Amino acid sequence: MKKFLKMLKQANTVALFSHENPDADTIGSTIALRRILMSLGKERVDMFCESEIPSSYYFLAETKLYNKEFGDYELLVSVDTANENMLGKYKDIFLNAPNTIRLDHHLTGNSYAKRNHVSGYSACAIVIYEIAEKLKVKIDEETATALYFGICGDTGIFRNNNTDSLTFLTASKLLDAGANIRRVYNGFFDKKTVPTVKMTSSCLLNAKLNDNVGYAILTAPKEDYEKFGVNPEIDVLGNVPNTYLSCGYKIAVILKEKEDGIHCSLRSKFEFDVSKIAGCFGGGGHKNASGCIINASLEQAEILMAQAIEKYLRGR
Repeated sequence: MKKFLKMLKQANTVALFSHENPDADTIGSTIALRRILMSLGKERVDMFCESEIPSSYYFLAETKLYNKEFGDYELLVSVDTANENMLGKYKDIFLNAPNTIRLDHHLTGNSYAKRNHVSGYSACAIVIYEIAEKLKVKIDEETATALYFGICGDTGIFRNNNTDSLTFLTASKLLDAGANIRRVYNGFFDKKTVPTVKMTSSCLLNAKLNDNVGYAILTAPKEDYEKFGVNPEIDVLGNVPNTYLSCGYKIAVILKEKEDGIHCSLRSKFEFDVSKIAGCFGGGGHKNASGCIINASLEQAEILMAQAIEKYLRGR
């Protein structure tokens, strides 16, 4: 802790990286860390992400500060990014830099940075909150709101089984610091667009269900993104499989057809570890929410995913 805190203090120019296909935790944590470092008087702290930032995150004004053009920085920090491949086009830049830190909560990730600080908390936002405390930085309303957003995202608004007493304790402290929970819920969790609702409905209607083993596979073909007017570069469907978990299925996954392969978002009930299934394809994540990319056609990916799920469930 002392060594990487010293690195954070000494660097005047810092580049922060969120993982591709960003979720609430990586966005909220990165924005909060930027604000924390800027409060220390840094010359420049810039944020980067391989993927386009979805408009649903724009209720946090600083999402519009994400850059695409990379410059020279004394320190590079990845936030909530389990492995180097999730950095996308910034992977080689990060791996070749002399001073790098990985701040994360995924215990299954890779130690690809020069210094890796990983705590198995329910959200990376709690790691960032802990850093603010160690740096003796007073958390303001905007920072508290960003961190609260991150915690809500990775705990399913405190419903996932990774939610523990530390989660609630940190959330309570963030509320005391001024976190605007109505802004978080209204701006993100309760907000939908008509194209997204229509495509979600199509995915649910066309799901392939295996009642014998207990899983559901949903697909989002490239033509559906065009048909419903949904931007394929923005992941708005990751949690759609949860609908089938509420219907009694053990595991549900959605396969999204994109330019660089089939992006898979896996979800499961408490006792089933989908990170093991995602790991079969070089991915990973949490026990009940993981992801991976399969380099195959949508039809082939569907077969491979079904085989992996069945092997895992039968093995249990």
